[in-house]
Amino acid sequence: MIGAALVTGTPAATADPLADSYLDQLRGAGLTWPPGHEGALIGTALLICDDLGWGWTPQQIANHVHANLDPDNISVHDVGAMVNIARQVYCPNQRCWAAHC
Repeated sequence: MIGAALVTGTPAATADPLADSYLDQLRGAGLTWPPGHEGALIGTALLICDDLGWGWTPQQIANHVHANLDPDNISVHDVGAMVNIARQVYCPNQRCWAAHC
C-alpha cells in the first residue's frame, strides 16, 4: 500500500476516464491529497481490488491502508470511503478467487 498522507490537494486530470472518476469521487467524499499523488491513489485502488480477490474484507483493507498512511492526517473512516469508492469504480464485480475462499 502507499505511504503518502492525504492532506491537501488540487484537481488533476489523468487522461483516463476511470481514474478521473475515482479521483473525483474521492474529492466528493471530502478526501484531499498533495499535488502529484494521484498515481499513488490510483495504484492503491488497484491494490484494494487485488486484496478483495485474496479474500480480505473491506474493513481489513481499510485498517491495513490506514496503518500504512499517516494515521494522524487521515481517519480510518476516510480510508473506508477510499476502499468503497475503489470497489465501485475499479472492481464492482470482484470476488475472492483464492483457494481459501
